[in-house]
Formats: sequence, C-alpha cells, structure tokens
Amino acid sequence: MTAPALRASWMRALTVPAAAAAVLFAGLAIAPPTADANPRVVTVVTGAGPVNVREGAGTNTRLLRTIPNGSRVTIVCHVRGQVFTGGPYRVSTNIWNRLDSGGYVTDAMLETGSNNPVVPVCNSAPAPAAGRTMGQTRGGNTGASGQCTWGAYQKWFEASGRRHYPALSGNAKDWAGAARATGWTVVADAQPRSIVVFQPGVHYADRTFGHVGWVDRVERRGDGVYVTITEMNYGGRVGQWSTRTVKDIPGMSYILQP
Repeated sequence: MTAPALRASWMRALTVPAAAAAVLFAGLAIAPPTADANPRVVTVVTGAGPVNVREGAGTNTRLLRTIPNGSRVTIVCHVRGQVFTGGPYRVSTNIWNRLDSGGYVTDAMLETGSNNPVVPVCNSAPAPAAGRTMGQTRGGNTGASGQCTWGAYQKWFEASGRRHYPALSGNAKDWAGAARATGWTVVADAQPRSIVVFQPGVHYADRTFGHVGWVDRVERRGDGVYVTITEMNYGGRVGQWSTRTVKDIPGMSYILQP
C-alpha cells in the first residue's frame, strides 16, 4: 500500500461489543457477528455514489449489493486482496473489510480513522479476487465480416497477444450465454479487458441482434460507472471502427479475458 495522508481522525470508528443486539440496516434486522471479535462501526465515504459490496476481496468478484454514501456499517474482520484506489481521499489499499451482514468492502471507501486494519484478520478466506477463467478457444475470427462480432473477436485476439479467439456462437445478444457455456467468466459489472455484450435496444444496440464491443477503459464517476469501448459497425457503419463512452446500465454484461 502507498502512504497517502491519514484520513480524518475526528471520524475515528466506534467499538461495538460483539454480543450487541441485532442492528437495523436497509430496513432489515441483521444478527450481529459471532465468529469474529471486536467489530467496528464505520462510515461509508465514497465522495458521491454508493459503495459496492463484493463476494470476495476484489472488484472481479460477484457484486452482492450497494450501500449509500454516508451510511454507518459494521465491519468484523479484514483480508488482503486486490489493490483498490478510490474514494475522496484517493487511498490505495489492499485491505478489504467483511461486513457483519456479509460481503466485503474496500477499505478505501470506509472512514475508519486509519490507513491500517482496525479489525482482526478474517478466520476464513473470501472468494478469490482474480475470477477470470480460461474457456474454450478457436483459431480464427468467425464473426461476420465488417460486423460488431468480427470487431470484438479481433480486439480480443489483439489483446491476447494474437494467441486466440474465444469460442463463441450466435448473435451478439447471445454471446454472454455462449461464453459461460464454453468456460469463460461473465460478470454484470464493468471490467476492462473484456467484451461488453449489449442486449437489444441498450445504448442503441440493434433491436434484433444486440451488439458487442471491446472495453478499453472503466471509469467511476459521481453518477455511476462508465466504459469506453472500441467497436465495429456502430450506427450501421459496416466495417468501420469507432470509439464511445457509455454508462454501465442493466442489459450490459462482460466476458472477461484472463
């Protein structure tokens, strides 16, 4: 971890007894933790939007839910995982804190009063952060010439070091299902080095066939997550490359390249 300025000590977390009564969070009664001692109540500080709660210690693990900025949450233990940089302090850290309600949140988005762990190490390891499996491949570009599928295949091939194409089939809208069936990792939240699959009508995708493109960059803004993509045949321009930045919304999924 780098050595950013310490976060405001006047917001130092409060200690909560392990045997405390169930707490109320998001309208649901949640039982307090029993496996880990010395939980802490801390504040979510993102600077804008909500924080993501992950299944494991990294952004490539499954998104479980989100928690609004400014919420008070209870953390019970921590693990070391993917390095994450973010929040209003632009902290870089590999600390991921487990919530009493389940799931992990990066320490960069929590006001704990310290850049070091404030809760014990978790007894059990979380889901792995990497989460990018190698699926079946093929030797050539089988996309229709000049169409979005051809372009996405080609960008994947180049990003792989010109070693392989993923073994996918069907129209663009079917690629997420085809990728899962052939062993590739597919997630619902935006990731770089991936093929984004647009369902019909999403961000002007063809209303019959859908659309695909290659994700060059992912950027978190105040109103959500945005992806910059390179694509072919956007807006009916057959055989032409184009680049645009769009907001990550429902109806988009991501085939991850290891």
